[in-house]
Amino acid sequence: MKKNLFKATTLALTAFVVSACNLVGNLGTLAMDSEDAVKKVKNLVTDNIDTGEWKIIGISWNEGGGNGQLANDLNSGFVSVNMVKKDDGREYSQSFIGQLHYKPTAPDPNTRRDTPLEYDKITPIDVAKLDPAAIVSQLEEAKKMLPEQYVFKSLASYEMDATVPSEITGRGEYSDQQTAEFVMNVVEKGKETVTSAGQTSIVYYEVTFEVAPDGTLTMQTD
Repeated sequence: MKKNLFKATTLALTAFVVSACNLVGNLGTLAMDSEDAVKKVKNLVTDNIDTGEWKIIGISWNEGGGNGQLANDLNSGFVSVNMVKKDDGREYSQSFIGQLHYKPTAPDPNTRRDTPLEYDKITPIDVAKLDPAAIVSQLEEAKKMLPEQYVFKSLASYEMDATVPSEITGRGEYSDQQTAEFVMNVVEKGKETVTSAGQTSIVYYEVTFEVAPDGTLTMQTD
């Protein structure tokens, strides 16, 4: 008996029935796994966040839920940034939502982090140095690592984090090492859908890849 490497999830096909008028401003689509998507993320952050007053310790871009799920479309998703304020060492989050024309939300304090971070010890993520070609190259390499019976459906998320003490325990070190991981949604050839009680759903699997500091990819199969 063949054993699936990944845990299956289903999504009703009705979730994909969406008209262009449902997209605010009819932004069109922007493929999550494209260089243009990374450039969009890069421009949003560099244009809206003053790195003289904030240090970025986390950034992610994500496809949307609901109608945007499995669509591989940044414009139906959002960009999220975690950053530390110079004045008080507190962590805040800020989002840029595609269907709201990427208008930035107000910085929101992270209430889970009780102890301020030591601002001067943080080595931030330099978003201005994001390399769209290098990131897309990672994604293409990851697609080739998938078992042959699986096919790429969408990039669910891509996340980068600086190394700072834990937000929960406050323990840990400051380091210039940065981590990255991304999640791909894939489907199995010939088994893309399942029908139950007259409802047809897409069967998909989430696959997580970790990116080592040297760029080496590791696919998680647990």
